[in-house]
Amino acid sequence: MRAVKNGGGTYIDASDVAIGVRPSINLKPEIKISTGDGSEENPYRLEEDNDTDLDGGSLNTRYSGEYISFGTGENTLYRIVSHETNGLTKITSAEPLKENGIFKTSIFGDSVYYSSDNTIGNFLNGEYLTNGNYLSEEQVNMIENSTTWYLGTVGNGTSYKLAKYTNTTDNILILSTTNAKVGLLRYGELMSGQFDRIGNNTYYWTLTLYSASNIRSVNHNGRAGNSNLTNVVGVKPSLNLKSNVIITSGDGTKNNPFTLELSS
Repeated sequence: MRAVKNGGGTYIDASDVAIGVRPSINLKPEIKISTGDGSEENPYRLEEDNDTDLDGGSLNTRYSGEYISFGTGENTLYRIVSHETNGLTKITSAEPLKENGIFKTSIFGDSVYYSSDNTIGNFLNGEYLTNGNYLSEEQVNMIENSTTWYLGTVGNGTSYKLAKYTNTTDNILILSTTNAKVGLLRYGELMSGQFDRIGNNTYYWTLTLYSASNIRSVNHNGRAGNSNLTNVVGVKPSLNLKSNVIITSGDGTKNNPFTLELSS
């Protein structure tokens, strides 16, 4: 099949190689633009898209890909992933975490199974939440205390659906899971390939197994790969915000992300 490189050039690859998905749709002729100028920073907003009077609305009514002002210091931009758990909003950092202008890296741990006790999980459920360099106390309180993270295996040439389901057709959940406050994205999950930086210089972990010693990772040009669990790779946290998190301002674009608060 023909594919497109991160630099824009085309090449040929096998149909069972894991490459990003970029859907194309046709909008109906009666769809009208309500706001925006069509730029990356200020995209068109469409009429009847619930994009006005957002202040006070629940975050769990918003859409995958929208931007959120969340975090502290160098890490203040997150994006909505999905509403996988009823009432909650899964988000992830817009890019891997930084420290002093450099992407933070970590080994995965001594096991391919993510948990709050392995190396990267211990950091995300410990220092990431408590030291104030990544999140404020108010933001930590917005995070659901414990949610389920799916630890499926996606080997070479197999479907991304196996990261969560036992097969590709029946949507039967896998039994291999862990519960934690903070996790990582799965291989193939929405936003797991998104990275605002073209030609960035870091890989980052997912929590999906590739083999008995390797974990699925996203490489520097956004393509899927895998890394040994002792490799040093970037950290891109994922977390679920509580059902009573509301929007206080913003329109969800990169230049005007949603600001949030926890309603009583």
